[in-house]
Amino acid sequence: MTATEALHKAAQYLATAAKSFVPHEEDDSHTNMGWNQVESTLFTRALNDEGLRLELNHKAYALDVVHPKSGLSGSFPLIGANHFAIVQWLDQERTFCGIKTPYSFDLHYDLGYSNSLDDAFTFPSVPGDALEEEIQRRNTANDALNSILAEEQSNSSPRIWPHHFDTGALIEEGKEGIVSFGLGMAIPDAVISEHYLYVSAYDSQGSISTDGMVELSLGKWFNASWKGAAVPVNGLNTEMAIRFYREVLEAFRSRA
Repeated sequence: MTATEALHKAAQYLATAAKSFVPHEEDDSHTNMGWNQVESTLFTRALNDEGLRLELNHKAYALDVVHPKSGLSGSFPLIGANHFAIVQWLDQERTFCGIKTPYSFDLHYDLGYSNSLDDAFTFPSVPGDALEEEIQRRNTANDALNSILAEEQSNSSPRIWPHHFDTGALIEEGKEGIVSFGLGMAIPDAVISEHYLYVSAYDSQGSISTDGMVELSLGKWFNASWKGAAVPVNGLNTEMAIRFYREVLEAFRSRA
C-alpha cells in the first residue's frame, strides 16, 4: 500500500467526523479539509461550537483530536491500527469532548481501492521519507494556490476533498465565455499516474475544450474525458507551480 493510499483512507475518518457533527452543505463542502503547513496536518472544520477538530498528522502518522484552547486531547497512532478500533476510539473521544451526536463511519462514495475500510482493515507502516514526500507535495500545492488566489483576488481557499483526495480551489471568472476555473493538485489517477497539478476551465455548458491551445512551457493539455492542463508535481518548486497555474489561466483567457 502506498503512502498516498494509506493517508487517503485515514482522511476518511476526518470526512465522516465532519459528516457526523458539522451542518451539511449540498456540495459536501462540510467534509472537506484544510492543510496546516506548520504542523503538516489535514484538519476538519470545527466539530463543535468550541472549535474542536480532528486532524491527520502526517509527521506522526496518527489521528489527533485537537481542542483550540487546551491543545491535543487525544492521539491514535495508525501503524497497525484496526479500523474497528479507530471507530470505537473516535466515538469515545466525541463523548469525552461533550458531543452528544454519535459518531458514524458512513461513506457515501467508493474510494476505488480493492481493500476497503471494513472492520478487519489494518493500517500498514509507512516509511518516513514517503510521508515527507506527501508533505512536500501538499506544501507546494498549497503555497502556489494561495499565491495565485491572492493574485486573482479570489475568495476561494485551497481545500482537500476526501473522495478524490485532491487539493482544490475555484476562481470565479465572471466574464462572458469562461464562468470559472478549477485548479489544484490531484493524486495519481487515469489522467496521470503520479501526483499532478491541474487547471480546468468551465463555461455555461461545462468543461471547455483545449483543442488548439498553445504549447505550455510546463505540462500539457488534455482533451478527452477530462479537459484541462496538467503537470506532474514531483520536481516542481513553488515558483514553477505558480508559473504553471498562471500560464494556463492566461492561455484560456487569451483564447476566450
